[in-house]
Amino acid sequence: MKNNFIQTLIQKSQPHWHHYVEHDFVQQLGQGILPLSSFQYYLKQDYLYLFHYNRALALAMFKAENFAQMRDIHQAIEVLLQEIQLHIDFCREWGISEQELLTLDEDPACVAYTRYVLDCGMTGGLAELYAAIAPCAIGYAEIGLRLSQQNIAPNNPYQKWIDSYASQSFQTAVEKYKDFLTALCQDFNAKQLANIQHIFTTATRMEVAFWQMGLDH
Repeated sequence: MKNNFIQTLIQKSQPHWHHYVEHDFVQQLGQGILPLSSFQYYLKQDYLYLFHYNRALALAMFKAENFAQMRDIHQAIEVLLQEIQLHIDFCREWGISEQELLTLDEDPACVAYTRYVLDCGMTGGLAELYAAIAPCAIGYAEIGLRLSQQNIAPNNPYQKWIDSYASQSFQTAVEKYKDFLTALCQDFNAKQLANIQHIFTTATRMEVAFWQMGLDH
């Protein structure tokens, strides 16, 4: 079932959403022609992003107003921890040791994005925090599914990355995420909804910059 609230957030974030999910980094990854150095740099910085993403979800647990919300957030944390382990395995396959991951310097694009997310959580409520991390989860699900359906690059070296975000388990987790954010915002007034939209759009712009970081490197 289409989530109309999420679709509205995406539509009102244009053209940034299009630049995000159709970015040159994504196109090259789907075609299997993305330079290895770009993918490796992205993987390293994404490891740091996921670390702060988990911090954000821990903050969400603190912001929760009832046990039902805590249960949903706990499930999201479990999914993320599984993703982090998968990410470490990815890095190892691409010649990046776990020790190297522990000593990385953050790229300015990663610093800007992750601290923005945490700032939204610190200064706002659970809805504001979830709106800030929504483009990441929702966008990756869309990108993974679309690239898996295109199937235009035989023996794509990045196929495992695509498959992980196209997987049924990830798609199901993101659908639950959408429903959770929608429920958080269902009684918001126009001013509150405008703020949620601003946060979602800003985070989408941050995602564009994150892809560009990989290409620029």
